[in-house]
Amino acid sequence: MLLGGAPYWSRGLVPAVDQAAARLLSTWPGTGMACPENVRRKADGTLVSAADTDAEQILVKAITHLDPTGVILTEEDPATHQANPNHRALTWYIDPLDGTRQYLDGSADFAILVSAWRGQVPEFSIASFPAAGVLAIADRDQATFRPAPQPPDQPPVHACYFEPAALRERLPARHPLLVDAFESTRALTEVARGTAAGAVAEMCGHRAWDIAALCHLITATGCHITDEHGRPVRFEGPDVTARYLVAADTRDLHSLLLNTLESTL
Repeated sequence: MLLGGAPYWSRGLVPAVDQAAARLLSTWPGTGMACPENVRRKADGTLVSAADTDAEQILVKAITHLDPTGVILTEEDPATHQANPNHRALTWYIDPLDGTRQYLDGSADFAILVSAWRGQVPEFSIASFPAAGVLAIADRDQATFRPAPQPPDQPPVHACYFEPAALRERLPARHPLLVDAFESTRALTEVARGTAAGAVAEMCGHRAWDIAALCHLITATGCHITDEHGRPVRFEGPDVTARYLVAADTRDLHSLLLNTLESTL
């Protein structure tokens, strides 16, 4: 098997993600029987726990074994934030626990995100929601989900961290607007899964490891995601060239969301 084929990544990374998920669940307070360990506040004011760092170690070890020449940028290791991505090697964006605050509060709205890109082109991504039992995998222009999603008759549009003025009135009746029903990671994943029609999310300190896998999942399913100007989302190391993310399952809905958002900028 050549390095980088989809079966190669899946065989090596899905078990590692499942192992990291089991580690997170072992101290997730949502069961009422566990307690997070070694919780501390980072220099940027956000929280981190032993669960974050343990899951990160599991994922980094697996990726380093599978792709020794890959460039790794991972949230919990500031030393990797200065890495210089290039077009010859894969760049791996890792968020071992997206939604640490939700995790510590016992909410099920947290995820593991892993995504490999070559330049600005995605190659392989995984988003896992351990407490919800949802796994999403993107391999170039194909995506698979565990379990198989069941699209609703009236797929909603999600607004995360803000509500664009007049969006509720402009949406077709078949697309109810849900504001802050999920964190943006889950909302954007629902668009990829076909259980939501669209999502608009304000970037609130998001970095590349927060959204790389989501951008890949959405485009791999034939859906659309851009910044607030309708341009492709680009990554410059850990930095992201977007203030808002706009995702939709059709071009018409994407245009409607963009036009509505434009009036609020």
